[in-house]
Amino acid sequence: MSDQHSSDQVPDYGQYVPPAGQGGAPGPQGQPGPNGYPGQASSYGPPAGQYSQPGQQGQYPAQGQYPPQGRPGPAQPLSPADTKTWASLSHLLGGILGFLAPLVIWLVFRERSYVVDGEAKKALNFQIIVAIVLVGANLVLPGFIEGLVVFGVWVTSLVFGVLNFQAVGKGQTTRYPVDVRIVK
Repeated sequence: MSDQHSSDQVPDYGQYVPPAGQGGAPGPQGQPGPNGYPGQASSYGPPAGQYSQPGQQGQYPAQGQYPPQGRPGPAQPLSPADTKTWASLSHLLGGILGFLAPLVIWLVFRERSYVVDGEAKKALNFQIIVAIVLVGANLVLPGFIEGLVVFGVWVTSLVFGVLNFQAVGKGQTTRYPVDVRIVK
């Protein structure tokens, strides 16, 4: 089988094979040499033994030119459109997903908009009450009645989430049938 070319042979696992059109041999024990494999362009700075000039790639910034350390400054306030969007989504997503969505919205945006802070707290408080009622129904009520109560509470939560979503979009006040302030 001497009619095979060297490029047709399959190398052993881990054996170096130079790219097509590039000759050369690897460094000791199959590892690349100091400048990488022969014929390979270096993308990490100048070749070994050469130093880069100031302002070239690979240079560190001069003393005192690093970005300031510490905590970033206060977050920018939300725009009116973003305020309306997040305030309304806290109600809608609360009706669909439960208390987690208004909780995340409240935690992320409470310092950036007092409107989102208030609306997300309203949605969060109602969804916490819904979660308590659902857990109570699962623990106390028998099968079929439990299913009816769970379905009714979920539909009520969804309906009030949609109604309050629309109210925020129109700039109206939002209301829930139960207003217990758990999160203040």
